[in-house]
Amino acid sequence: MHDLDTRLLKIFFEIYQQNSVSKAAEQLDIGQPTLSIALNKLREHFRDPLFVRIENKMQPTELSKKIFPLVFEILNRLKQVQNYNLDFDPRTSNYHFKISMTDISHLIILPKLIHYLRQHAPNVRLETVPIDSHTPMLMSDGELDLAIGFLPQLEAGFYQQTLFQQHYTCITSSEHPRLIGHAISDREFRQELHIDIFATGGHYLLEYELQKLGVQRDILIRLPNYLGVGLMVQNTDAIATIPYSLSQVLYQQGGIKVLKPPYILPTYSVKQHWHSRKHQTPSNQWLRQVCFQLFSK
Repeated sequence: MHDLDTRLLKIFFEIYQQNSVSKAAEQLDIGQPTLSIALNKLREHFRDPLFVRIENKMQPTELSKKIFPLVFEILNRLKQVQNYNLDFDPRTSNYHFKISMTDISHLIILPKLIHYLRQHAPNVRLETVPIDSHTPMLMSDGELDLAIGFLPQLEAGFYQQTLFQQHYTCITSSEHPRLIGHAISDREFRQELHIDIFATGGHYLLEYELQKLGVQRDILIRLPNYLGVGLMVQNTDAIATIPYSLSQVLYQQGGIKVLKPPYILPTYSVKQHWHSRKHQTPSNQWLRQVCFQLFSK
């Protein structure tokens, strides 16, 4: 018994339609000897002649008449699969994107991205979740479209694209009684109180660099994330060392000033990450293109 493949099914279909081996061969653009060999394989598989010559025509047997509707459906389904694609039109799509991002991204990326979506993809919806230890697994399972942030330990199967470089700067209250000017000295940095953030994402690079420099900060309060750092700085005389892009967002809101730090602090790349299973998906390709267009520098 021979395994059936689509080529054999197409040959069966054409012989049935044409009532002729030669016409079927012409329709399929193959040689008649090749088609005859294929027909013999079909006959061996079904243990039936399938077609018999009557008055110069290849007439179907009873078995052929029974299986023809099934073959027709299989080939039609196959054609649908071959022609199927995930066309994505942002102007009309109601696609639901799910993105993993850091709390900083909520402040510096999400507002601009949402504004763009409202203008160019009004029916698209967006859900965000934190970046954590489950992020790679969620991406590989297809539950996340993108992850935006600092993920240095992704394994094989993931793509990444740099959006911009991030470096650190210092902020403090615009009414700070002692820190005047646009920079802070080493002595001032060591003497003043600090607001710190738990070392997540790229923040551990800052902690590591300060330890290398032998700088010990007097921590007034340690926050779980960056979301409240602006208000905390405005209402204390403490310093916060934060990513530069976040400092610009907070500066525009008023009540703080940005100070050049006394040390050369590390930089890191903010990237968008996606799994290979989403690489060719039109909706994902569009979203990545939008993010690169909006945030690449």
